[in-house]
Amino acid sequence: MLILKPAIYILAALAISNLGQVAYASPANLNSQDNATLFKANAAHLLQQQAAQNNSTNVDSYKVAQATTFPDIQNNWAQSFIEALAARNVISGFPDGTFRPNAPVTRAQFAAMISKAFPLTQQREGITFNDVPSFYWASDAIQAAYQSGFLAGYPNNIFLPEQNIPRAQVLVSLASGLNLNASNVAILDNFQDAADIPDFARKAIAAATENRIVVNYPNLATLSPNQIATRADVAAFIYQALVRNGTVPPLEPTDVANQYIVGYETVATAPEPTPTSPPEQEVAQLREQFRIEPPTIVDTIRPTVPGGGSSVGSPTAFGADWGDAFLGASFQARARNTSRSDGGVSFGFGLGDADRAVGLEVAVSVVDLIGDTFEDGGVSLKLHRVLPNNFGVAVGVENATTWGSTDGGSSVYGVVSKIIPLRDDPADPLSKLTLSLGLGGGRFRSESDVEAGNESVNVFGSIGIQALERVSLIADWTGQDLNLGASIVPFNFPLIITPAIADVTGNAGDGARFILGVGYAISF
Repeated sequence: MLILKPAIYILAALAISNLGQVAYASPANLNSQDNATLFKANAAHLLQQQAAQNNSTNVDSYKVAQATTFPDIQNNWAQSFIEALAARNVISGFPDGTFRPNAPVTRAQFAAMISKAFPLTQQREGITFNDVPSFYWASDAIQAAYQSGFLAGYPNNIFLPEQNIPRAQVLVSLASGLNLNASNVAILDNFQDAADIPDFARKAIAAATENRIVVNYPNLATLSPNQIATRADVAAFIYQALVRNGTVPPLEPTDVANQYIVGYETVATAPEPTPTSPPEQEVAQLREQFRIEPPTIVDTIRPTVPGGGSSVGSPTAFGADWGDAFLGASFQARARNTSRSDGGVSFGFGLGDADRAVGLEVAVSVVDLIGDTFEDGGVSLKLHRVLPNNFGVAVGVENATTWGSTDGGSSVYGVVSKIIPLRDDPADPLSKLTLSLGLGGGRFRSESDVEAGNESVNVFGSIGIQALERVSLIADWTGQDLNLGASIVPFNFPLIITPAIADVTGNAGDGARFILGVGYAISF
């Protein structure tokens, strides 16, 4: 019988599987996805967005493709804004070459754009946000935007980096950071939905309107202040703010985008207003007001790693890249066909870049901790590539080299994974589905082939659904066992706990067993 020792390391590693996944593709994710929010899917690491994912998208939170134009913005209303900012490296596209103009923007992604668009000078001392760890991909940008007065946090030192940012907040941020002052708040009455503008934002949005920063598509008279800002919206707002700042020239008079700039026609024949500096007290008050209503409960704070993993025992196509590292530990209450418990530990790191070329994940595992402690183990390798549309492919060798006894020897495999966003917001219930399907030998062979000594290949795969923001439910076929479990993110940092029941059908071995994986990942 094939004991679980050769697979112990994979459970430890998969306890942190899919950290930083391209988790939302609202459009992509890149969770957010964008948040991230966006966040990139992988089997053992925290991605810097979204990207980028995170983000893509994150995003913004994930890594992005460099381009000055994109196939999905041709003839888009915001094409001129987007291309101009892309040429200045203020905004970028996604790894598949698209821009996704209708994707939402998270607060972290917006902070990153601000840090690239404007020269940020410190106006106040920094602050430590409880939900923005130092290794978070946008940590520096968030701190710079805060210190310069463009952005502020929430009570209890909370920033909510993966929260999608409304249009009103973007406009308040720009007006606040540029020290703009409104001479006539009544200008807001020209908007058909002026009553929807939050009280804290009225003066700032009036100032932004007077300075021709407000861009309303498709209806010039509809501000939609509480609507989530799209990537196209933010590009238009930032470009107009740069025009107001004298950094970039206005759009050409023949550009169709001008028809969506509030006040464009009237100010085209009017003299340029003389900038006035607002009183310091009013500027300070405006900056302090740049926050929406505080969350009613602490649990609304989003974790930096949404969802958790998508596999319990079999590999996925996502892995660690350069700068990623992880630690994992596993425990099984009873090893297969024995009455004794067992456990394992693993650590690993990534090389290369799976977004642009190929990534290599290296994992070192020690198995059989209870007994011949540290005398058995191996090194496993996985080459992986992130493809457009949230696909990933990988080939790997578990226990490519070993010491002591790992029972099962080496296992060669190939696997394809796909993330399917089910909701625009990765915090919503049932927001993401991750599917993996692979083919492998070694420990992935059927129980009958193992017993007969047949060197065959077999199918394995997993399904993981992000049921809640911090919990994913998983079904995993290892080629021999059906495992059912959950992947839980209990805290607001990338610690993943994965309890599961192995061999729930009794298809291999001598009945169901409890297994537990715990993992932690960081990205430098």
